[in-house]
Formats: sequence, structure tokens, C-alpha cells
Amino acid sequence: MAAALPVVAAELPPALQSFGVSRSVSAFELSATGASGFTLKPVEAAALGSGVPSAEAMHLTQFAGSTVVSPTLALDAGRGLDIGARFTNFDRKASPFLTPVNAPYLSLANGGRYTGVTYVPAPNLRLRAGTSINSERLDRFRFDPIAPTGPLAMTYDASQTRSILAGVSYDVTSAIGFDLTAISSDRSGVPLGFANAAQLARSAQTNAFSVSARADMGQGWVTTASFSEGMTQLNQRGSTPLLREQSYSLAIAKHGLFDNSDALGFSFSRPAPSMAGSFSSLIGSGELPPLIISQTPALNMNRGQQAAETDFSVGYVTNFLDGAVALQTNAAYQTNAQGQRGATSVSLLSRAKIKF
Repeated sequence: MAAALPVVAAELPPALQSFGVSRSVSAFELSATGASGFTLKPVEAAALGSGVPSAEAMHLTQFAGSTVVSPTLALDAGRGLDIGARFTNFDRKASPFLTPVNAPYLSLANGGRYTGVTYVPAPNLRLRAGTSINSERLDRFRFDPIAPTGPLAMTYDASQTRSILAGVSYDVTSAIGFDLTAISSDRSGVPLGFANAAQLARSAQTNAFSVSARADMGQGWVTTASFSEGMTQLNQRGSTPLLREQSYSLAIAKHGLFDNSDALGFSFSRPAPSMAGSFSSLIGSGELPPLIISQTPALNMNRGQQAAETDFSVGYVTNFLDGAVALQTNAAYQTNAQGQRGATSVSLLSRAKIKF
């Protein structure tokens, strides 16, 4: 009669540990869940095999944790995370880009409370699924005893986003792999922090999928090409337009440029015209979670005449002292910015994170 041996985290495949692993954070995770004026809290990675995240972790502004159920299955949980980047990151390598380049629509689930599973039936096959709820009262402001009462209290429930995500990653060989992801996201209300000029619909339902191919060229060089398509039903006064848009990107990154903890990357992308998730919009919106916005009436009537925006970006990320200090910087250049023919934009954003 054989006795069952405990699962040791070091013996598990890295993909099973990837969601809750401590790593370099993105610009969204550095921005205190997108609300300016709030104090950044540390990101906690729960110990594998130790059970559910602690009560202290559940009250942090940001945390990520994984609970091992078996050698092929783990339960994931998190709050205030960049889901667009973390959901597809199975190799635990830091991304040099501040905005997702392979599955941009997944970022619609950013910032909320995430619960999901990771299943690794084979070393070259990985599956992940989960749900995310982002409520401004529960996730951003909590229950503040000095919060306004009466009619003003309703502003704390201005918006809520509920998302269901699923994805599969398959390695054809050790150098070539494919990823397929899908999301269904439903937003009600207008998030605080967006001006009326953004022309936001009162609610929006988005269904999208992304497919990407990656090639490991050796010595730390990785190339990724992706295509995404999304359909969004907007709820506006007097009309309910249906938006069907596509985006694609090509990125190349060098991991281990100076040491094993840094990465340098270059990306070329054509973002979805109505998605406020590009680098320039990330800066302009104060790093609030990306969402689908409606265009002005004039642009809606002349949508076919809009010019396609093209983004070029360069990013670098590095870590010191086992991740206690993280530095990240990105620069971007956009042509036909926001669909305006001939308009250009230059953006630069650098961030530093010190974990105490």
C-alpha cells in the first residue's frame, strides 16, 4: 500500500504557478487600480499549496494567488490586476509593454476581483478560465465611513463590469506555439474619471476573441503576431449601434538583455478604433480600465472614411533585488491618432515600483 506524497511547488510546471507568481507589474498595476490619489498597496503572491489567500491579502488593493489542487489543476484569485497581461502569461516572463499586444480585449476585465482555474493536462497544453467583476464601490472605493450619503452616494455605484474569460495555449514544438482567448464583457454605467467628452454609452456588451502565434528564436528572442475581433452592442439614447472591429499586432522582444530579469521589446499594432486601450489613451484616461467608447455622431456617419491608427512602441522592463524594485518605461508614436487622418502623437511613460 503506497502512501500519497504531498505536491511540492518546485515540482509543478511553471505554467501552473504563473497566475499567482510574483513578477514585474504593468502600468495598470502600478497605478493603484487606476484611481489617482490613492495609495499603492503591495502585490501579494499566495504560497502554492498553502490554501486560499489570507484574509489580509483579500483586503489589499492588489494581490494575486494560486492554490494547487492537483499536479495539473490550480485555483486562481486576484484583485486589481492587469488581467490582459497576466491571463496569457504562462512562461512567467516580464512583458516590456505597458499595453497587451496579443489579446487586447482581455484588458476589459482589468482591475476587478478575479476568480478562475488553470489546467495543464500536458506540458505543451495549457487552459485557463475565469470570471472578473469590477464594481467601483467594492473594488475601488470600498465602504468608506466618510463617504457621501444621500443622493451623492449613488456616484459610488456609477459603473460595474462583469467578464467571463477563457483561453487555451498550445505548443506545437519547443519554439512555436499558438494562443486562443475569448471574452464576454458586460459594462453598466459610466466609470468615474471619464469626461462627458468621451461619448460613453450607458452600457455595453462586448464579445471578442484573439488568436496569436509566437516563435522562440533562441537566445531570448521571441516574436508574437496576433489578430483580434470584437463585437460590441452599445446602449445609447435613441439608438443601439453595433460595432464590429478588428485589431492586430506584431511584436518582438529580447529577454535577458543585460541579466535574467530584464526585457526589451518593439511592437507594431493597429488597435480597434473604438477601444480606449492604446498607449496614448492609457495616459489620457489616468490608466483607468480600458473600455469601448462610442464615437461622435459625425464620426459614426463617416466611419468608413476614418483613417486606421498605427502605433509603434518600444518598451523596457527590469527588476532588482528579487523583484523588490521594478523599473519600466515605454515610448510610443501614433499615426492617424484616434482615426484622424494626418494626426500624430508621441507618448512617453516611465514607472518605478518599490516593494517594502
